[in-house]
Amino acid sequence: MVTSVDLAAYLGLSQSTVSRVMRGDPAVAERTTKRVLAAARELGYVPNSAARSLVTRRARAIGVVVADLKSPFYPTVVDAIQHRLSERGYRMALIRDPDVPEGVDSVDVLDPATVDGMIFVSARRESRTVRRVLERNTPVVLLSRDDPTLSLEVVLSDDEGAGELVIDHLTALGHRDIAILSVPRDRTNGAAREDGARQALQRRGIALPDHYIRRATMTHQHGVDMATSLLSMDHPPTAIYCVTDELAFAALDAAARLGVSVPAELSVVGFDDSPQARWAMINLTTVHQPIEDMAAEAVRLLLARLDDSAPEQPSKRVFPVSLQVRGTTGPAPQCAASTG
Repeated sequence: MVTSVDLAAYLGLSQSTVSRVMRGDPAVAERTTKRVLAAARELGYVPNSAARSLVTRRARAIGVVVADLKSPFYPTVVDAIQHRLSERGYRMALIRDPDVPEGVDSVDVLDPATVDGMIFVSARRESRTVRRVLERNTPVVLLSRDDPTLSLEVVLSDDEGAGELVIDHLTALGHRDIAILSVPRDRTNGAAREDGARQALQRRGIALPDHYIRRATMTHQHGVDMATSLLSMDHPPTAIYCVTDELAFAALDAAARLGVSVPAELSVVGFDDSPQARWAMINLTTVHQPIEDMAAEAVRLLLARLDDSAPEQPSKRVFPVSLQVRGTTGPAPQCAASTG
């Protein structure tokens, strides 16, 4: 079995430098860190987390809370987090946090002896669950979520800024009847994406009637139902901005069931750029957020907090987004007809 001493000798480094890399010490030069991690993968070195736990009194495990693994977003995030944690010699404890009444929360089974810190990829505004974890003095990072009522590390994509990209694209195609398929307002990332689109429409003098907004829970069927209600109106929208790819898939499903042609009669935009969005059979126009980079930053912030090397004041890191234009958006029907 390869040891940290073997790894150090292979690289011509001190064993203490290798150990610092494996525990995520941010003071180690980035180039050195990359060399050590690459060599560890090459040689099959796995940090002995059990032995290290006896010395450091740490569990060497991080709890990761997600809403629903059936959503295309969460498996991608979990895979990225697990990869980064493994590089640092940490295990991951995955917890599903369904929308259930407060007080029936699976994070209660995790105490400071089980995990050293937690990354919440699912957290509602003013979540009592997050507060309970913080009250136990367990470090927390919010990923792709925010809670302005709490002081803690937050990693986000530019959810509001995405609205400008989406509306600019749709209006350039001639769309004016634009609807939004969103999530409940206590989901802060969805609320920010909805608000960003609303503001972008206002800047262009385009109205967003209340009946052009639908909010769905995190199930495919509810998304289909909400999209169907939009497309069944007397004056249906010609474009729908969905605040997640999962909702965009539901909108495409609803359109297919109703015989609405995409993109000839309806344009659909998602958010996430999940792997399924790139499938040729879907080819979804969507907002890309850099999940790998965001996950890496969330892990870095949490481990820095555990090592007491983080600034006293928690930080909020916002990553830029981009629009990936594919096959589900096209000219508004009236524009297509006039140029045909």
